[in-house]
Amino acid sequence: MKRRSARSMFLLTGAGFLSVCGLAVTAAYFYFESSADQPGGSVSMPFLEGRVQVLTDTFGIPHLFAGGELDLLRAQGYVHASDRLWQMELFRRIASGRLAELFGERALSTDRFMRTLDLWGAAGRTLVLLDDDERARLEAYAEGVNARIDQRDRPIPPEFVLTRIRPEAWDARSSLAIAMVMNLDLSHWRNDLSRYWASSRMPPEKLAYLRLGYPDWGPTILDEQGGNPVPGPDPVRARVATEPATAGSNPAEPSGLRDDERWDPLELLRAFSIRVASNAWVVAGSRSASGVPILANDMHLGLRSPALWYLAALHADSAEVHVAGLTLPGVPGVIVGYNRDLAWGFTNGMVDDMDFVVEEVRPGGTYRHQSGWLQLAVRPETIQVRAKAPEVWEVRETVRGPLISDVLDGLDGDIAAAWVAARPVASRLGLWDMNVAGSAAEFDLAVQRFAQPHQNVVFADRSGRIGYRLAGRVPVRTGWDGTIPVSPDVFGRGWSEYLPPHLHPAVLDPGSGFIATANNLQSRGLGNTISTDYAAPFRAMRISQALAVRRDWSVRSMYEFQHDTRSLLADRTVDRAIAAAQRLGADEAADLLEAWDRRVEVRSRAAPLFYSWLYRVRTLIAADEYAETPEWGFFPLTALLVVLDEGDENPWVDDVTTASTETLAELEEQALVDALAAIDGRAWGQLHFERNAHPLGNVSWLQSLFGFDVGPYPVEGGPNTVRPDDYRRWGRLDSTSWMPPWISEYGSSERFVAELGQERSTGYFLLPTGQSGNPFSDHYRDMNDRWRGGELIEVPLSRIQAQRRARRQLNLIPDRRRSDLVDEEKPHE
Repeated sequence: MKRRSARSMFLLTGAGFLSVCGLAVTAAYFYFESSADQPGGSVSMPFLEGRVQVLTDTFGIPHLFAGGELDLLRAQGYVHASDRLWQMELFRRIASGRLAELFGERALSTDRFMRTLDLWGAAGRTLVLLDDDERARLEAYAEGVNARIDQRDRPIPPEFVLTRIRPEAWDARSSLAIAMVMNLDLSHWRNDLSRYWASSRMPPEKLAYLRLGYPDWGPTILDEQGGNPVPGPDPVRARVATEPATAGSNPAEPSGLRDDERWDPLELLRAFSIRVASNAWVVAGSRSASGVPILANDMHLGLRSPALWYLAALHADSAEVHVAGLTLPGVPGVIVGYNRDLAWGFTNGMVDDMDFVVEEVRPGGTYRHQSGWLQLAVRPETIQVRAKAPEVWEVRETVRGPLISDVLDGLDGDIAAAWVAARPVASRLGLWDMNVAGSAAEFDLAVQRFAQPHQNVVFADRSGRIGYRLAGRVPVRTGWDGTIPVSPDVFGRGWSEYLPPHLHPAVLDPGSGFIATANNLQSRGLGNTISTDYAAPFRAMRISQALAVRRDWSVRSMYEFQHDTRSLLADRTVDRAIAAAQRLGADEAADLLEAWDRRVEVRSRAAPLFYSWLYRVRTLIAADEYAETPEWGFFPLTALLVVLDEGDENPWVDDVTTASTETLAELEEQALVDALAAIDGRAWGQLHFERNAHPLGNVSWLQSLFGFDVGPYPVEGGPNTVRPDDYRRWGRLDSTSWMPPWISEYGSSERFVAELGQERSTGYFLLPTGQSGNPFSDHYRDMNDRWRGGELIEVPLSRIQAQRRARRQLNLIPDRRRSDLVDEEKPHE
């Protein structure tokens, strides 16, 4: 009887516990669900000068209608914070080196790296230089963000609850810092350091293949269009290609941050990074079915949940602002989009904007300079660490920049980083000027004011004009080319000047009737004034070839071409795989590759075999040289193609870890054997997937409960196709990077097509996930089905159309009492 009573009590207690848990989970669910979407109705908001109407359509895309410019930006800040507050907070913490406050000790290495480069400080220096109008826009936007944060009666996004933090107040500096994060990741600084690592471990004849530059057979943006090539300083690559950098007479030991239980210093940063590839092109009316210009843009960035971009239409009647497109949560205005008069798109300009100096540092902390020995500056940084005591990190700096080698393991000596973005000079940002430009000529002037990040900008207006200009500051070097760290004597006083914006590569109305950019060289006349590291030319070739042969382009055909999967890389190299299969007697594999139409489709069985073979060949050729420190492995695709062309005479072919001398044919055959075993007859769609990753999605129980990640799902497209795959591990040099499954978290981050009609312009967009950053929202992933095989979404500039499409209306109303109270609390200047 006692036993039965005890069991009954246990069951009752257990049932009660489960009931309480169920109630708690249910309450938590409804709490989070209520935080999902911005409500309708009216909201009082401080600082507003007039009423702002927000109409939201079936996809959660807001159309904002304000009287004045600053009210419009306050409203934009409010809706950004309503839908993407966690994303904004996270980006700000990346920029300011405050991730360890959220993720603990394992994020320390990333925080040290970001504190060393001092993006937060650079944002502050930029803010001081801005003119009053630019600063007012940033401050108005921040007021809108803070109005949403201050609504204590509304739940905050679930990530804040899970990490047990409250959102902090926004300010103008926070917006600028987010732009700095984008600027950093668009820079290809790591290539320079990889070449430096190789320079002390490889003979000059091998090192030269890591500094090949843009291939002669690749198309340029301007030369075929009759544009302005802007000759730069004489190239010095031939002179310095065999000169390894020296660390001076007393190099310091590297700091050594390696710890198997910690993240790679840049691993978390990479998780939120944007990549260095994109497509943008524009055709004149002579090449369109409608007789008016059509522009297309898809920027290849990190695939994230939520998406990096946020769609919005912005209207300020008194200021004649009517613009729609891709906005960046945390930043006011439209980054890429269209207004009533013109449209524009971006690709990475590939500008080499960071150089490195191998400093000569003596015991006691002095370093050599032209004027003698100077004392290193030391900047203490206090890093708060979750569940741990704070860490004081000391950043050492020379007049040239901070010692980046203190936070990156495996580099010999003390290496200072000199970065263009850390030395702001502009009083205007240029982006808002682009938003409100009324013609191609006005827009071109606005692009010249756009300082950072560097971008290839294509544009078109309603009068029928099309154009291109490189935006961003371009440092001019004398005596070195920026591909590898140099000594203080070579660096001298640094960049002698910046290339004047009016002399940047540019063209208006080319005779060809089109402009195409896919991160390729701007013009051969530039030498390496802009950069040495460009994307392999295959996307640029495919786009240019397609644009040149048609005169009936439409919005629909442009969008379809953004999905193009024809591999020109395969055209160039697949015959070698076929020959290897034939030599091995693998006739079925040879027939499969020979019959392949070179399209990387989900049903293709040849595509995974080819790519697995190609990247296995790359590993067999280059990984042995980087066996000591694989994280510094660097062997670009253009180098691989040269090795394949040169054959056994190329110094990279032999495996340096073996006593025998390998031949290229042997490596190609071994790669085919390995690829056949790894692929096992499966199709591309069974091995290749796309995932839009959330920073908490790698925690399995959180992913199960909240569904933070969107994907993985099978997709078409591969390396160097127009519909891209930028699977991060393709670039690594280890024993497994070439093996499936391939889950890509990089690719097209949006799709955009605009048609510039003389009566009315139209813009069409699509995101890979959705508008909301809250997984409980209907708009968290509602664009994904369309992304995988559907239509673009029109985002109109017409108020009547916005009203017809509206599913929710929000009125932001001035709160005079709260505005006056805030003004009284402001300190007197």
